[in-house]
Order: sequence, then structure tokens, then C-alpha cells
Amino acid sequence: MKRNGRTILLTNDDGIFAEGLQALRRALIKNGYVPVVVAPDRGASGASRSLSLNKPLMIRRIDRDQYAVEGTPTDCVMLAIFEILRNKPKPAILLSGINHGQNLADDVTYSGTCAAAAEGCMEGIRSVAISAIPDRRHRFYFDDHAEFLAESILPKLLKISVPRWSFININLPPLPIRDIRGVRTVPLGRSTYADPIARQKHPKSLGRNKEGWIYWIVGAPKWIKKRGTDLEAVDRGYVALTPVRLDLTDRKMIPRCRRLFS
Repeated sequence: MKRNGRTILLTNDDGIFAEGLQALRRALIKNGYVPVVVAPDRGASGASRSLSLNKPLMIRRIDRDQYAVEGTPTDCVMLAIFEILRNKPKPAILLSGINHGQNLADDVTYSGTCAAAAEGCMEGIRSVAISAIPDRRHRFYFDDHAEFLAESILPKLLKISVPRWSFININLPPLPIRDIRGVRTVPLGRSTYADPIARQKHPKSLGRNKEGWIYWIVGAPKWIKKRGTDLEAVDRGYVALTPVRLDLTDRKMIPRCRRLFS
């Protein structure tokens, strides 16, 4: 297909060779876009907006318009904007994903996928985080979802005027496109984690007590608010689309604090 000239910055937190990212890259090329991939050289899930401040960053060119960075998703976006693309036209949009797993409800605060989109929108680039949920047999539908994104969702996203401090968060249900019921624009749900810590005796503890334990961050999400949110949308077979704003100020708390400290 003839190129339409729209450059798209493509990144993720699963690593540059992740199946979800590469499926989206192929679909973008097929639909005439020009994806420039700048992604971590290895998995960085749960990295949130961490920066590599205590080590130098290396960029390795993998292929045409594909660059691997020895760093976090936020590192990748910064290097893409201020180094790799510094003498080129601004990307029409930043796509982060397709992530291997959900980024629903409060998971967005942990997510490296969402962090990359947050960094992009801070730099004035329309940005979208995209995640896919596996089915009960742990299967993903990356090729199917990527085609749907490139053909049906992306053209509409390119028409949306997104404020600089906001990005779009998309979660795809564990279904092939023929079974998806549509797209719903919904708020984030609320969630926490049940039994998040697992304790295990270190195999080399040699009889030590307290120092001989190791710990794993585990646990399953516990939904607190589901009805009318992204959690319910994907559960009912819809693509969940949520505008996310980076303004974290609790404005209702400001008057209370002012009364205490005035």
C-alpha cells in the first residue's frame, strides 16, 4: 500500500521483539503508515515512569526505523523525541503497545505501557496506550487486534484533539475482532491487590532465620469499582477506551488543607 506519510512513534514495555508490538508495526505498514519503533531491549513491565538516571543509555539499531534502548519505556520516548527524531517531523501520534496483558483501573499507575504514553503527551504528542487481555487459554489475538486498530480505531484517534496533559488508554477484550461488540468510552475502575506478597525460604539460607526469606510480588487484582467502568466494558466484550489526565491534584482537598495551614 502507498505510504500516507503519517509517522507514528511506536514503543512498549514488553521489549522490542514482543509479539504485540511487532504485530502492530506490521499492521501500520500495511495500512500505509510509517512506524518508527523505539522500545526497550528487554521486558520492562511495571516500570511506571522510571528513568535511568544512574547509568548511560545505549541505542542499538535493529532494522530500518527500529531502535532498541537499554532502558525503560520513558527512557525510550525521551530518546526518540530528543535524539532519534530530533531532525525529523513530529510524529502524528505515539502508540504504546500492544501490551501483553491488561492495563485496567489502577494498574495504569504501575504500567510502563501507560508511562510511555504519559511521557509522549507531556511532550505535546498525541499518545495512546494499548493493551490486550489473554483468553482463558492464555491466547492473544495480536494480529487480529492490530489490524482492527490500524484500520478502524487509529483513523478516528488521529482526528481527536487531545489536551497536552492527557492520553488515551485502550484495553482490548480477549476476543477475535468478529466477536467484539464495539468500543465504549468509559472511566477507569478502581482496584487493589489481594495477598500481594508471597514468602519463600531461600534455598541457600543455610538455616538462617529472618535473613533466609525471599519475597515475591504476586496476588490477583481485586475489583473495587467495576460497574460502568473499563473493567465492566472488557468483561462484556467491548474495547474499553479511557481518556487519562495527568493532573493528580486533589482539588477537593485544597480548601481543607488551606484551613489547617492558613
